[in-house]
Amino acid sequence: MKTSQRIGASSVNADVAWRMSLARQVADAYRFNARLAALTVAGSAGSGLADRWSDLELDCYWRQAPTDRDRSDPIESVGGDLGEFWEYDPSDQEWAENYRLGALEVTISNFTVDSVGYFLDAVTVEADTDPAKHMRLAAIQRCRPLLGAEFISAWRARAKQYPDRLADVMVELALTPGVLNGWAARDALAERGDEIAIHTLLAGIEQAVLATLLALNRIYRPHRQAKWQRSLIAELRISPRRLAERLHSLWHTSHHQAFLHAEGLLAEIVQLAGEHTRADVGPFRDALAERRRPANPPPQA
Repeated sequence: MKTSQRIGASSVNADVAWRMSLARQVADAYRFNARLAALTVAGSAGSGLADRWSDLELDCYWRQAPTDRDRSDPIESVGGDLGEFWEYDPSDQEWAENYRLGALEVTISNFTVDSVGYFLDAVTVEADTDPAKHMRLAAIQRCRPLLGAEFISAWRARAKQYPDRLADVMVELALTPGVLNGWAARDALAERGDEIAIHTLLAGIEQAVLATLLALNRIYRPHRQAKWQRSLIAELRISPRRLAERLHSLWHTSHHQAFLHAEGLLAEIVQLAGEHTRADVGPFRDALAERRRPANPPPQA
């Protein structure tokens, strides 16, 4: 797995190393709590990508619902300056808190072991498309475990089973005709210089391309935003050639050229979807072929 190679590399940057050092100090504050099953470093630090802008994200997995003291005592132990202390969110099955250690913001997400089991079953057995569940599985795959590594190893083995049915559904969700709202009028948008409409359309196309390729590669989306996109794109085994360069070109050329580039890229994405899934992308293909024709007044007699 590429993330583990990054983490284990001898060239870990100073931003990662500093955050990992603090993470180990925080983990020591939890170490003797028998209610805790596992603690991991998540986010960019856990995947070995952190830079000076990165916070420190820690995920705690509990054998049963954590008490307020389970959550607050470690913060007091490390001398953290508490910011927020959120109550249980039943929709995400999560407790969360954040605090500061000097200049560094620390975010803690708490889940029960039972909740993780539910997320795994929902996604890998029932093909649930809920982004929050997918992000939780991505976090488990990409994290650095500091406590309870055996739990993380077992969960990773289950998360690896990305079903074909889920890939089909995720592709159909990504390639809906709604993504191409305004596409048929692209020549008019370019000729008029309607930059807001053009940027909105191109941004939606980029999101659809990324979401489709993640599904084709059986990769759970790690964040609602496409953070660390270069690293994410580098993971894609199934992908159009020069993907990063082509996405970049959508924003650094004329609007007419941008739409030509986007059309070619989307045609390849549709082809790849047909080769690697059984997703129904017919409506998207039809929308991609639409083009408004100009209506000129008749010549004066």
